[in-house]
Parts: sequence; C-alpha cells; structure tokens
Amino acid sequence: MRNILLVEPDYRSKFPPLGLLKIAAYHKERRDSVTFVRGRDEAIRSLHWHRIYIASLFTWELPRTVQTIKYYASSVDSTDQVIVGGVGATLLPDYIRNNASCVVIEGPLDKRGLLGPDSRPIAEMIPDYSILDTIQYDYKPRDAYFVRITKGCIRSCKFCAVPKLEKKFGRLTKVDEQIGSVKRKYGERQNLIVLDNNILGIDGIENEIAEIRRMGFERGAKRNGRKRYVDFNQGLDARLISENPELARHLSTICLSPVRLAFDFTTAKMEKAYRHSIELLAGQGFGEFTNYMLFNFDDSPRDLYHRLLVNTELNEKLGIRITGFPMRFIPMTDVKRDYVSDKWRWRYLRGIQCVLLATHGLVSPNPDFIRAAFGATYEEFLEILAMPDRYIIYRKEYKNNGASEWRKKYRRLTEPSQEEFLELLAELNKDRNRRETIDGLRKFRSLLEHYYPNGETLRAEIGQEKEGNQRIT
Repeated sequence: MRNILLVEPDYRSKFPPLGLLKIAAYHKERRDSVTFVRGRDEAIRSLHWHRIYIASLFTWELPRTVQTIKYYASSVDSTDQVIVGGVGATLLPDYIRNNASCVVIEGPLDKRGLLGPDSRPIAEMIPDYSILDTIQYDYKPRDAYFVRITKGCIRSCKFCAVPKLEKKFGRLTKVDEQIGSVKRKYGERQNLIVLDNNILGIDGIENEIAEIRRMGFERGAKRNGRKRYVDFNQGLDARLISENPELARHLSTICLSPVRLAFDFTTAKMEKAYRHSIELLAGQGFGEFTNYMLFNFDDSPRDLYHRLLVNTELNEKLGIRITGFPMRFIPMTDVKRDYVSDKWRWRYLRGIQCVLLATHGLVSPNPDFIRAAFGATYEEFLEILAMPDRYIIYRKEYKNNGASEWRKKYRRLTEPSQEEFLELLAELNKDRNRRETIDGLRKFRSLLEHYYPNGETLRAEIGQEKEGNQRIT
C-alpha cells in the first residue's frame, strides 16, 4: 500500500480533472491510499508521498503548473516520482522539463505500462467520483456522468489542439458500459456530459444516440421530478448536420440541452452550413443554442461582428435563442495569453474582454443587447472596443461622466491618428515604466488621461476569457 497524491493546480476549472479521477480509480484498485488536493497546501506538502500526479490544463496556465510541481517536489524521495500529464504537458512538454524536475507523460493514458510495468490503459478506467467529496472546490455540474465515446477528430483545423493531442479518430468504451459502471459503483446521476471533440463524425452515430436514449436520457426525461439533460459540451459539427439532415431528427430524440455548435470562422460555405444546421435543428423543436465563436485567429473584428449579427438574424427569423460564446484564440505555444493576430488590435481584444465581463463570457441573443453592448454599426463596434475599460464595463455610470468627453476627443482623430493611438495603448500596456513614459508624451495626453488618470492605472476587475483554441478536455 502506497500513499498517492493527486494535485490539480489552482487554475480556474469548470469540470473535474477526469485524468486524475481515473488515476485515483487505478490506484485504489491496487489498494493504495489516494488523496486529492487543489493548489498548494502546506499540510499536504509536509507529508511523505510515494508518488505525486499533477494535472495540467491550458498552456497559459503552465507557469502556475510549474510552481505547483516545485512546491511539492520535496514531498517525495525523488522527483522521478512526480508525474505530470494532461493537455498543457502534451502541447508544451519541454516548457515543463526546462523549468521543473519531474516525469512528463505526453498524450492520453490509453496504453498499457504508462504508470508502471503492469498498469493497464488508464483511459479505460471509470473515474473515481468519490475523491471530489474530499475538497471544497465547486465543480459544475456535480451530479452528472462525464463520458467520452470517441477520441480525436475527423477535422484538422489549424487553430485546434486536438490533432496534436489525439492524432487518430476512433471509438472508446461504449456509452452504456460507462454509464452502467458509474451507476453500479457510485449511484445514478442526473445528467450526462459528453466530452467528445466531434461525436457526430463517428460511423453509426445514430446507434450511439439511441443508446443514450435507452440509458434514460430520452427527450423530456426526468429523474426525481427534475428534468435531465444531455450536453455535448465540446460542440456539434454544424457541417455534418447540414450534410445529413437526419442527424437533427436523431438528436431530437434525446434530452439535448443546450445545442452547442461552432461558428469559428466566416466563409460563405461555413456560414451556409451553420445557418442550415440551425434551421434543421429549430425545425426539430430545439430553441436554445450556446454557440462557440473563435476570434483572434485569421479572422478580423468585422468577421466577429458579422457572426454576431448572423445569430441575431436567426434568433428573430426562427424565434429561437442563440447565445454566443466568444472564445479568444491562444496559440498552442503561448504561456502568457498575450497573442494578438495580424488583423486585431490589443485594445480591441481588451474591449471584448470588458464587454463579456458582466455576462460571464456569453453574448445575449437579444438584439437590443447586441446593439447596446457591441454597437448598432461596425464603426460603433470598433469605437466601443477602443474605450477605456471602465467606460465599457460600467457603461451606464460613465455614459455622461467621462465617456461622452472621451468620445468627442477620439472622434476628432483622423483614421491614421486613431491607428497610431491604438498602437500606443498596446505599447503602454506592456510598459513597466508607464507613468514616466506618459509624462514624456505630448501627443494624445488628454485622451490618455481617460485610460491612465495622472499616469496611473485604474484597475477594473477584468475576468479571464474562456478557453480559446485549446477547447478540449
């Protein structure tokens, strides 16, 4: 019997770390003692552990992951017993190896012998949900089955991490076996979260949907008087639904809510498929959509604004609710979240972040909200994104108290001067001697006063954007 520590660094995480939950199941099967902790815990660090597993998520959280590795390094006899895996470790393994002493496992735990000479494929294990009861962190949803029916993806989108994480598309354990095993071991759960990257790409998908239905998740299903739901959380491929309208009918036989599609780029072909798939799904009675919208890749602000208007148009035309979920693209090599693509400006990205702060990253389907939050025209959209943080976040409070004065000054700038000013804002954002730099400026001084009164930063509470290109589990 060995003492095993499982650590999830204290980055923000909605779902429980399924990799660690499966590792917990493996070690408990071997009669080891397993402890799960989030972040850095002095009492836990003071104990001796035979092996420590540390999860990683997105690459921009790797500095925090490295800090966590170093924090627990003294809790084992040898750093060879600190094992790090997950998304970030697979995408940037050398970043971890160059900054901390540990063993890095790249890729999924789907082969024998990865955790020891006799270890079986961990990916096939049923997650040990019981370890979540030992910590205070509130994962959502708590009362759900988390399953993966397939691995990989049939697409090779350049912005996506999946082709590197899981190179081949294929099946995993059948959904009825996964649900049945969890039910027998931990009891029945209310909802079903499917974490596949492109579930509709598998041959015979209608059989998988039928299996989900037979497991108690038919349309209108209830448990203990409460409605159940199925969430294909990584999104459904709108192009596949458009190509095969029968998919919309099959999906309508289960309690799918909300429908999640991706509208990640604006091409005539993609937009046509997106519109058609929503019309097909709406025709089957689906009225609630939460759709992903990637930006800051090879798109432009105009592309994103157009996609927002497409959603508004479909809402009004079909009488449905499409909630937009803008997701800022972050390259797989980025550990700082500071990437700005060629067609975007730092200030515009910051502006979108401010708009989404009060809405928890979501864009309301209400046309009045779109016009108020993002502007009635593209030109107004850009102007809103250029505003100082607090004028965007607290729009009503500053409408006639600072914002109107800023607007007059900003509109007096010629287009080349506006471009020059936006570039200056990007430079000042990274400037460690910002106050001294501003003191030495003559041009734009009165306009900069709205961003940095007396040369100081007014720190509005800006929340993190949702996951970008690394939209995987």
